[in-house]
Amino acid sequence: MKKIFAIVTMLVSLLLAVTTGFAATPAQQYPSLVDGATLLKPVDKTNLLSKLRQIEQKHGIRCAVLTVKSTQGMDVGRYAESVQDQYFANAEKGSILMVISMDKRKWHITTDKTMRTKIIDKVVTGEMKDAFLNDLKKANYASAFNKYANKVDELMTYYEKEGEAYDPSKEFSFGAAGIAAIISFLIGGSVKKSMVASMSNVTNAVAAGQYLKRETFNLIGQNDRYLYTHTTVVPKAKNRDDDDSSSGGSGGHGGGGGSF
Repeated sequence: MKKIFAIVTMLVSLLLAVTTGFAATPAQQYPSLVDGATLLKPVDKTNLLSKLRQIEQKHGIRCAVLTVKSTQGMDVGRYAESVQDQYFANAEKGSILMVISMDKRKWHITTDKTMRTKIIDKVVTGEMKDAFLNDLKKANYASAFNKYANKVDELMTYYEKEGEAYDPSKEFSFGAAGIAAIISFLIGGSVKKSMVASMSNVTNAVAAGQYLKRETFNLIGQNDRYLYTHTTVVPKAKNRDDDDSSSGGSGGHGGGGGSF
């Protein structure tokens, strides 16, 4: 009897040890979608979670969405970074997290140090934001989150193909701009020449004095007198559209956020 009790005790101890081991790594078990603010319908939650998991498996990253009713007074950017560090820091190829806080209607996307080299900050607050922000404003949350996920997939695919992060500023072609400028100059010159040639009632004067009507101008003296100088400085208003801001916070976080 004592032997049986000892075996049972050993098995229970082993089970507790295994369970504790999994509990010690919450990042591996934390779901990629947590709708704490209850913004999604059950079917939308299922579909979105499936998409997020597919993206994670495809690129070896963590791609998550978290909605909360309130951050309890904490800045949403710092809140997002804290959640990312605690639950999504285990991805070898990086992690990206979108947080929606409904109390002040704020959104924030945070990237960890690794992901920041693959999805740069100005793309997060630029093209990625433009993809989903209008849906957020209209309370089309399922559509907004899916567009965010699609953009992550698109940007990661670009990185894996090109070996560098997508940067819209590098898409500008100076060669094409130069050709366009030359063509515009030639067309403009031709139009101007044609218009000048058609103006038969206008001719160039031989001397500059011919442009002056002497009966209307009589200069009898000249004098320069300095009075004073007054300088007024007006601060340039900062563009606060959507309160966009980049993270650049602790731990090498990137991304950005704003209002909706």
